[in-house]
Amino acid sequence: MAFSLRCPRARNASFSQGARAPASPARPSSQGSIAGLRVKTPRFSFPPVLPRPVGSPTCLLVITILLSLLLDPAFLLTQGHQDLPSVEPNSSLNVKFDPKKMQLTWDCKENTTSGHCVMTHKEKGQIKKQMKRCQCTFQDNSLHGGVTLTVEVYVNQRPISETLVYTNPAAQNFSCLVYNADFMNCTWAKGHAAPDDVQYFLYIRNSTRKGERECPHYLTDAGTNVGCHLQDLSGLTSYNYFLVNGTSRETGIQFFDSILLLKEIERYSPPHNITVNCNESHCLVRWEKPRTRKNWSNREFQYQLDIWRQIVVSGDSENRYNFPSPEPRGTQMVKIRTADARRAHWGDWSQPVQFGSEEPESSLVLVYVLVVLGTLAGGLACGCLFKR
Repeated sequence: MAFSLRCPRARNASFSQGARAPASPARPSSQGSIAGLRVKTPRFSFPPVLPRPVGSPTCLLVITILLSLLLDPAFLLTQGHQDLPSVEPNSSLNVKFDPKKMQLTWDCKENTTSGHCVMTHKEKGQIKKQMKRCQCTFQDNSLHGGVTLTVEVYVNQRPISETLVYTNPAAQNFSCLVYNADFMNCTWAKGHAAPDDVQYFLYIRNSTRKGERECPHYLTDAGTNVGCHLQDLSGLTSYNYFLVNGTSRETGIQFFDSILLLKEIERYSPPHNITVNCNESHCLVRWEKPRTRKNWSNREFQYQLDIWRQIVVSGDSENRYNFPSPEPRGTQMVKIRTADARRAHWGDWSQPVQFGSEEPESSLVLVYVLVVLGTLAGGLACGCLFKR
């Protein structure tokens, strides 16, 4: 950055060495009356004028101040930043988002040094990722509620940011249920404003993002897909991404997506091999844990027994329950159902198992019959004796 300064000259101009001074005004010749003589005025030559400093003292002070500013490090640094190539304030990154890949991309600019992306999720808040080759890839998140995506990069050491609002309100009532360890049903509801020709399709992707597949068998209602039945869950992982797309000739159909954990949507089957053994005072109920998608330990379960009242038993009890039941005891029934130890989402009840004995009841009936018969016999005998 160049500066120029022109100082005003002094009021009395100076001359360079060797210049001639202007001639003094001619003096009028006078003809004196003394002795009648004509007096001739002699000519004088001025000596050379010595050089004087250029400018006034004020100008010298201004020059001194400017030189001190130019030599200041902070000023030089500021001027250095001002000399950097500027980035147009209206530079567009052309941000794009692919919901299937959860990938945010934009146009690469020259001299881009670094950058990051931010996804603002309604439920999870801000999720930040560092850029890699002008793109950011996020983990699977539900998008039907809408997200805000922001990209900030540094080009020529200057920040450029751009925001993309990804709005996508969609219908709800989507759910999936794993049962009998090997089967899964997913259901959803037709949108209230959906046209008559709407059709839905379900796509499932596991956490590795390598195995995406469409529903193999749809459940329909009046020709519209409203559910899906899967008999093969081998490709699913612990959590999976579910996407319901819609099509129509009349209008665009918004999608619904969700992230589901298999452990949270699995409804456990009833326990196996339920047995009851009794002695004179107590009965012991035993069972085996149900078969599930993964081989969980006993402490991952809880059980509910229904004997004469409902009792919750922890999986740490070694799958057994001992309760008092003194003899004589009549016929009793027990049934059991299972749930996850952290969530009381109970499965179906098992078939009732009968225990106890009917012998005490038969003995009592026999006693009653014998008493009645004995009473009748005694009455008849007494009657015969009185008649005599």
